Amino acid sequence: MENSNRELFRTKSEFLKKLYSNILFVAVVEYLIYNKGLTLKYTAEAAFDPFASIIKEEFDLYYNHYFWLIVPIILTLVFMRLTCPGALYIFKEGSFGRRLRSLFTGLLIGVGITCILNFTAWISGTTVFSYNRFDWLLIPLLPLVFIQCTAEEMLLRGYVPAVLGEKHSWDVVCFVSGTLFIFHHVLNMEIYGFEARYCLNLFLMGVFFCLMMKWEGNFWVTSGIHTGWNYTQLFLMGTSAGNKSMGIITGKADYNPTFYDEKYGFISAVITTVLFTALILFLIYNLSKRGKLEGYRDE
Repeated sequence: MENSNRELFRTKSEFLKKLYSNILFVAVVEYLIYNKGLTLKYTAEAAFDPFASIIKEEFDLYYNHYFWLIVPIILTLVFMRLTCPGALYIFKEGSFGRRLRSLFTGLLIGVGITCILNFTAWISGTTVFSYNRFDWLLIPLLPLVFIQCTAEEMLLRGYVPAVLGEKHSWDVVCFVSGTLFIFHHVLNMEIYGFEARYCLNLFLMGVFFCLMMKWEGNFWVTSGIHTGWNYTQLFLMGTSAGNKSMGIITGKADYNPTFYDEKYGFISAVITTVLFTALILFLIYNLSKRGKLEGYRDE
């Protein structure tokens, strides 16, 4: 008699069964939080702008955008609590002082990496910088950018490692997290078109974030790096994707695939590929020597 029990994944390997099921689970959660959550966010954002009457028009877009991140953040926390309570451990790893130190370290790394890329673009003649103006409204935007980046990191470097890391090696965690980081930027490719190097560098950045969390032994370092990267490009150097400037310095860049892409900024540059590949190899070598690439929380 034929067995009526059908398996979702037809493989004899228990490892692959667990891997496939976990990836499928994470993908479903990603869809529900990121896709549906952002749909609700944009709906609320378009319907109600709480900052329109108190913030000048040029910054109102950013304040309203960050305010409504509360929707996907709440969804993320609810899913973490219901489906993988262990993922909430990321918020209390180490003492408060250690978490603060990791966050500050990450900010310095994020700003430093961005400055290196801006410096190479300037040295090559790709980018020309000029003073724009200082606005006090740029200061409260820093914690708002931090909230945006942390919301994304909660999912990719908090939830994903917690789900996959207990049963799979850290290279699997890095691969899935890096791949999902590409998914988080699909909207840009819907606007500007597909770009292979853009996807590759997003993947490398996602892997780098995972390895940095392993290196520091703390989730908050990745939030700091992500925040430093985004804030410096958009509100300090003016060299974010699309060459938009709202900050202190205006960076005018020409198209040069080695140093800067006119559509995707530094994320699609060859120099970024080289830099993050070097950083990843450095971290893998040193983490391997310290025996810290085995599991999720093996410090």
